[in-house]
Amino acid sequence: MNIRDHILFEKDGILVLDKPAGLPSTGRNLEDPNCAQFLLMQATRRRVWAVHQLDAQTSGVNVFVRRKGLVDTLSLAMRQRGEKRYVAVCAGVLSADQIIEEPVGWDEERRAHGVVQGGQAAKSEVHVLATSSSASLLEVRIFTGRSHQIRLHLTHIGHPLLGDARYAPPEVAQRHARTALHAASLEVPPYFALRAPLPDDLCRLAEREGLAVPDYLRRCGA
Repeated sequence: MNIRDHILFEKDGILVLDKPAGLPSTGRNLEDPNCAQFLLMQATRRRVWAVHQLDAQTSGVNVFVRRKGLVDTLSLAMRQRGEKRYVAVCAGVLSADQIIEEPVGWDEERRAHGVVQGGQAAKSEVHVLATSSSASLLEVRIFTGRSHQIRLHLTHIGHPLLGDARYAPPEVAQRHARTALHAASLEVPPYFALRAPLPDDLCRLAEREGLAVPDYLRRCGA
């Protein structure tokens, strides 16, 4: 893999990657070759730090920086002014847009993350793009960046993501080779506003499920 082919933006010490699915943002250490951070360091011959993490199976917009001091700067800007939007394919027909405000955290009884009383506040705004008889194509804006937030919220309302081996029942998890989730766009004023096109595997999944993908999701742009 040539990681440079996946760089969306490179300016003033900021590197924004369209991270491929199956590649963790960071590894066990700086020498771990199986992560985006290592590949970027090899390509740029510079130290690189991750500003935020995407799950290994989640593709899309992932921010890195070349100067460690920029981590806090970009992290603060993302919390205060950032707008993150994801595209997801979930099981079942979600008939209307909705806002999900449910706390997420560690469920001691189930020994897994979930929607739990006393968890961290989490807010997701779900917009329905297309539906078929068995699935829905969604755009999800998150206002908080909790671990597995979208996966947990959609599972909680009875619409787990296709391919999600951790939170979806087996018959849903087996409908795709990976979690059907893509970090489609990220705006962090005044630094950048970027989109990553929906990857081929999710476009093919949508087609198999009878879901029409809007043209703008197929295009890369700023």
